[in-house]
Amino acid sequence: MANYVIVGAGPAGLYTAYRLLTSGTLAEGDTVQVYEWSERPGGRIYTYELDSVATDGLYVEVGGMRFAIDSQNFSTSMTPESNTTSITEGHVLVQNMIVQMDLASQVLNFQESPERLYYLRGKNIYENDITSLSVLPYNFNSEFDNFINDVPVSSPYTADNVLGGIATVFAPGLGSSNTYRSQWCEYFANGAVSANDATSAFPAGTLVQNMGYWNLLYDQLGDEGYDYAADGNGYTSNVINWNSADAMQANNDYGSGVTYSRLNGGYSKLFTTLAKQIEVLCAARTTAGSGIFYGKQLTSLAESEVAGDIGTICTFLSSAGETSTVVADYLFLAMPRRALEMVANGCSSEYLLNNPDFLYYLESSIDQPAIKAVLVFDQPWYTPSSGYCTYYPNLVAPDNASPQIEATQYIGGPTVTDLPLRMVYYFGNNTPVPPSNSGGPYVVLASYDDMNYSNFWRELETDQDYTEAPSLIQQPLHGPTSMDPTSPFVQILLKQLAEAHGADNGLPTPIAAYFQDWGQDPFGGGYHGWAPHYNICNVMYNIRAPYQNILQDSSRNLFIIGSCYSFDQAWVEGAFCTAESVLQQYLGLPSFRDVSSSYLLICPLSS
Repeated sequence: MANYVIVGAGPAGLYTAYRLLTSGTLAEGDTVQVYEWSERPGGRIYTYELDSVATDGLYVEVGGMRFAIDSQNFSTSMTPESNTTSITEGHVLVQNMIVQMDLASQVLNFQESPERLYYLRGKNIYENDITSLSVLPYNFNSEFDNFINDVPVSSPYTADNVLGGIATVFAPGLGSSNTYRSQWCEYFANGAVSANDATSAFPAGTLVQNMGYWNLLYDQLGDEGYDYAADGNGYTSNVINWNSADAMQANNDYGSGVTYSRLNGGYSKLFTTLAKQIEVLCAARTTAGSGIFYGKQLTSLAESEVAGDIGTICTFLSSAGETSTVVADYLFLAMPRRALEMVANGCSSEYLLNNPDFLYYLESSIDQPAIKAVLVFDQPWYTPSSGYCTYYPNLVAPDNASPQIEATQYIGGPTVTDLPLRMVYYFGNNTPVPPSNSGGPYVVLASYDDMNYSNFWRELETDQDYTEAPSLIQQPLHGPTSMDPTSPFVQILLKQLAEAHGADNGLPTPIAAYFQDWGQDPFGGGYHGWAPHYNICNVMYNIRAPYQNILQDSSRNLFIIGSCYSFDQAWVEGAFCTAESVLQQYLGLPSFRDVSSSYLLICPLSS
């Protein structure tokens, strides 16, 4: 009998449990146990229903909110019995799991504004007006002007297109479709600066993986050009000093028109459905012990040999303060870097997680803090009929809207700013039923920011003395924090919203306000990036099975899965792919729903 222990009920953990339970490979006495510190499934996917505001399913995504779709081959009429092998683009495993959970009919377009509004250095500009650099409030040098002219950066000269231009220079010929995944892996390991693109700082032959992306952008675009790329793309995490090879792949999509989708009623629907199916499958096991156990924090790990069988002792602390141990024959740590570091603090100095060779791999990932602030209004102040603003976002009707929908129900975004609020999405009345012209409430993702901007809001998360050490707050475990609309956090947020939209007389007071800070423990960030000076391929491949691949010990079955060390770091797809790669390579499972082997799950070991 074997005990399969999975720590973390986020996307990677749930995916692993479901695949094991439906694989037909488990013996009669085997158990599958999922332990989760919080009281819900989904990890950084968190659809928060605004029950205090409305009772009809009004919600907001305080975590991940979309996935890439194969617009040619995915169909909302697909059922679990459908053949999905034709799905080859976008997030392949996510689409297959949506079909497997019978949720294809709930897939809707993630609609964004056709022409975004920008507020940069005190100036409002609409995207289609950026046909000349002269309309931008930056003192670009001749080097930036030459870059725009020499590189095929098409008008409008958005920051997205500028970053896309950098990618075409340093990673020529590499596209964004899944057919290029193997070529990107080769580039991660061996991509180098060409003679045509060499500078005194980065001469020809310099491995792209050994360049910080901020360093590279400064070298290519100058200081003002870098500032524009940082301000205008919305995500500060895209332009930090991360691994330039990975940045090329991530930023290659900009301006390419990637199609994104969402689930009607929220992304969490996929993971609550998945968790329920896992519980049903566990209950059907002939041997007791399988299941999902919430409120269980993994505090330490230790090697053990029980009755001649090599296993791992897992120590958990319950929400009631009780300690328990479980011996895992197969252990899956579905956890990001910061969570692994927290567990390592409870382990002996000799244990794997504190081994210097392992730490080399662990520290290859950069935590990227992110925060979302949500305001709910009883009127759509961001629409022209409201009369509040000088500059309004260009919005579109939801694709599940009734024919008589009014413009007040239109949605879109992001509005991009260089203020600490950074990006704004307008979700309107996003109840799962088709919105009509019945009115609000209206949901606005009033701030979506990351990295250093998160610290601006963190000091506003409380307006009094701390009652506990800040490192112990661990807000992501407990969900969004409700704020008084008169609090300093909300008042400064309203001030910035008014500034970005030219609302000189201010904006109405919201009826509800919330924030979610993913930079707090145990997540450490909303997403991750690869650090420079690492061969991404080797880390991605080896860290999944650290005993076998790092310590050369094939006797222990411990695996690290999740998006943190994946090809698709900021996406659920990355979590699914690392889990699937482990299940296939180390446990011999067949591919999920016959997904083609040509779809690269992770990068292979480089040459």
